[in-house]
Amino acid sequence: MSYGISFFHISLIFSCIDFSYSQCEQIEHQNDRNIFLWSVKHPQLLSQGYLFGTIHVPVTEVWKEVSDRVREAFYTSDTVLLEIDLHDEATIHELIACKNLAFDETAQSYLPKELFEKIEKIMEYLRSSFLTWAQNQNPRDAKKIKHAEDIYNNITGNWWKKRPIWLLFLLYQMCENVFEKASSPLLDLYIAQKAIEERKTIIPIETAEEQCNPVCSVSNDEIIFAIKHTLQYLEDKFREKRSGKTDSKSSLKELIKHYKCGTLKEDIFEKDGMSIIDYATKTEEKFKADEINKKLKDDIFIRRNIRMAKRIDNIFRTRSNHTIFSAIGAGHFFGNNSVLTHLQTNGFIIEKIRDSDTIQSLRSPYRQTAKFKRVWTKENVVRRKSIIIEEITQSSSSFSSLRSIFSILIIVHSILS
Repeated sequence: MSYGISFFHISLIFSCIDFSYSQCEQIEHQNDRNIFLWSVKHPQLLSQGYLFGTIHVPVTEVWKEVSDRVREAFYTSDTVLLEIDLHDEATIHELIACKNLAFDETAQSYLPKELFEKIEKIMEYLRSSFLTWAQNQNPRDAKKIKHAEDIYNNITGNWWKKRPIWLLFLLYQMCENVFEKASSPLLDLYIAQKAIEERKTIIPIETAEEQCNPVCSVSNDEIIFAIKHTLQYLEDKFREKRSGKTDSKSSLKELIKHYKCGTLKEDIFEKDGMSIIDYATKTEEKFKADEINKKLKDDIFIRRNIRMAKRIDNIFRTRSNHTIFSAIGAGHFFGNNSVLTHLQTNGFIIEKIRDSDTIQSLRSPYRQTAKFKRVWTKENVVRRKSIIIEEITQSSSSFSSLRSIFSILIIVHSILS
């Protein structure tokens, strides 16, 4: 997650969640709005900084609502911590390669024949839907149709070559309306690009290996169990679509709404919603589904929170007199086992920053207010510079292109958010 591993939002990792909220909760006082920004310092350290909670969605979805306090905090920093550095070519190569099985293996080697054939049908339905969508836009526009094919290929990404956990992540991703996925860069990738432009030092908190293997407690049999019940959900969803029913609910939309309103709370991450438990009919299946969900939460949240807090602690201790801006998934800042809690246990002083507060340069002896507008303004139009994580084929000798999509690779970024 995400929201972080460097992945799609974490709630989507656990299950295809439907939230019942129709509108954001009303806030009595605007200053009570959570802007997901905290100051962090240690009485024995010279380095200080900020923690910013992101969600792994296109920057255009939330950019206007991001508080200016976040921009100011970013401006005052000289070091930026990210869950993982997706601008590093070697890291990208490793992340892409780790999703796939060995050269001579396919999903047929671990999936029952019936399940494999069901996924084939779902993928073909998705491809057909993309082409129909493109033709409805403009039946004579060959580029539009080619673009739809490209989007389909990037989303499905040789699904039959995926390792079990990454195939499951791919299916989770399909729980959302893939046609609504914007092409602009994700919020945290946008922050990374800004850090590069401002020549700030970027330090990843997690390794490519950790991002590649976000789940260690769930067995392959349990993953296949989750795949089976996620397929049942997808089959029902596509069946409703074919019958003309509209799907007005979207966990991703609700997540974005609460994030923009500052009303995102821990219970949103805790909701079972439409999980694999709802598609397990027998008592023993429901128990197994519940156990899998608990294991996923432990791996994606609790274990990662401990690891990330240790890494942040170490970076603050080794980069003396630096101002450090940490951008990780907002989901890691909730609950008794949050990154914030672990840092406080280690002696750090964490203070929540409100939208009405003033961000001052931590390094200035005069504590001058940061004049961030010179370098990081609220642009009216965010450049649609994105990174499409393309599969590396046997014939490819170089990593030819990077553009950004809501790809499974960045799930764990979100997921893992």
